[in-house]
Amino acid sequence: MYMTYNKTLLIAIVCACTGMNACAQPKKAATPKIGSTHVRLIECSEQTTLPGRPEMEPTTQKRMLIVWKSKTPPHQIFWRGQDGWTDCVIAKARKNNNKQPKYEFGENWYDAEQISPEKVKRGDTLELTLMYGGKNTIPDEVTPAMKNRIFFKTEKSQWMFLPVNTCKKRPDIAMP
Repeated sequence: MYMTYNKTLLIAIVCACTGMNACAQPKKAATPKIGSTHVRLIECSEQTTLPGRPEMEPTTQKRMLIVWKSKTPPHQIFWRGQDGWTDCVIAKARKNNNKQPKYEFGENWYDAEQISPEKVKRGDTLELTLMYGGKNTIPDEVTPAMKNRIFFKTEKSQWMFLPVNTCKKRPDIAMP
């Protein structure tokens, strides 16, 4: 009788613990969707600056030019490249008179003025530059296999992405 009571009590405790663990599981995050209805990629380019001193490391700057097509401004924009998850600095781009830039010293065919995400409007052309050293964590929805993509979300949307298949290599800048 005593053994039956202990077995019943043990089974009840195990079932209760298992049931609590099953209920306490976090909800699986939704997979990000392709956000081509929100963003259009114009170009991606990267340019390496070679320092004039041998003890210094070369630096590579990646720039992505996009058109924001959504009525809702972006809440956050990130880049997921081969080297990890990086914040993006947003700048509004405006065409300048430089029709054929030489790209020798970071010249562009546009001028860019940094703005905050909430100031972005539908139809704005935006330059995204990478800001290394950010402290934002990668969302659970973004898997390690999702590389070379611009990730973004609006105030009310889930994470979306835009794949970047090619990136133009601009001529290196050699510092004196």
